[in-house]
Amino acid sequence: MIQSNFWRDTGLGQLFMIGLPGTDLDKETLSFITDFGISRFILFSRNASRGPTRFKRLCNDLKNASMDEGLCPILAIDQEGGPVRRLKPPDFPDMPSQTEVRKSLEPERAMRDLAEATVQILKEYSIDLNLAPVLDLCLKAEESVLDSRCFGSDPEKVSRLGAIYIKQLRKNKIMTCAKHFPGIGRVELDPHHHLPVVSAKKEKILREMSPFFEAVSTGSDCVMTSHVIFTALDPEDPATFSTYIATDLLRNGLGFEGALLTDDLEMKGALKKMKIGQAALSALKAGHDLILVCSSTQKVKECLSLVEKGFKEGSLSQNRIFEAQERVSRLTSTFNKNPQRP
Repeated sequence: MIQSNFWRDTGLGQLFMIGLPGTDLDKETLSFITDFGISRFILFSRNASRGPTRFKRLCNDLKNASMDEGLCPILAIDQEGGPVRRLKPPDFPDMPSQTEVRKSLEPERAMRDLAEATVQILKEYSIDLNLAPVLDLCLKAEESVLDSRCFGSDPEKVSRLGAIYIKQLRKNKIMTCAKHFPGIGRVELDPHHHLPVVSAKKEKILREMSPFFEAVSTGSDCVMTSHVIFTALDPEDPATFSTYIATDLLRNGLGFEGALLTDDLEMKGALKKMKIGQAALSALKAGHDLILVCSSTQKVKECLSLVEKGFKEGSLSQNRIFEAQERVSRLTSTFNKNPQRP
């Protein structure tokens, strides 16, 4: 049975980023704040369906409720542009896709314009973290899950555009998240519904993940992995549960010191081999710092239960938790060491 005092005492709730069902701060979401110390939230179109005024109130309520409990809130969103933008017309400004940026006459200028438009809309609603840029290359996945979401097939060009985007957002105090490490440009199946397998050779994968190296060098605050198996890197586990990919390759190889996020653990690709509670525990063990559960409050509770059990039984070490907490804590103080109420 989940014990709320355990979660507040240990601070483990800070390692979860969750969605909420509607346009208002509901009682169950409030209980996740007050009882479990969760103050990281990912926002979707469903949360903004009643227009800008109601959405702004929701953002303010989430932040104020978190701060009432002495917690530092983080509001995140997928506002990439094009097909993946949670704040959409006609209530919110239109934004071009990555493909439109790539095909423009001046891609670098178009990239700066997209970044500036993103800053303006996220600032209006006190959103701290944009889960972008997408740094996967335009390969096979462009026909499916990455439709209109890629900046190109040339690693150098994608690296350059990604760096422009990251610098522009960070200059304006919006955190960024490079995704989906180590690069899902070769997937042919959608991780929302399947567990894709990429069988490319290691040398090719390493070359194609160079935009992530540039993102790390540029200062991206976060990186997000993918529910994809890369057989040349780890023949058994998708990146979500792979210690080699999350720790050896990203941390030790690329020198990334920021926060590592999972993709949504409710996606079918994460649940082909285990239930969601075990998925949360396995992702933390592999080296992730923030666990995303984007829709179901029941799934959040299942994750909390298994992580609590793993911590108490010792399979999830205190060192690993302390390391994750340190990284997530740095996020909250990146641009605002003394957060003010909205």
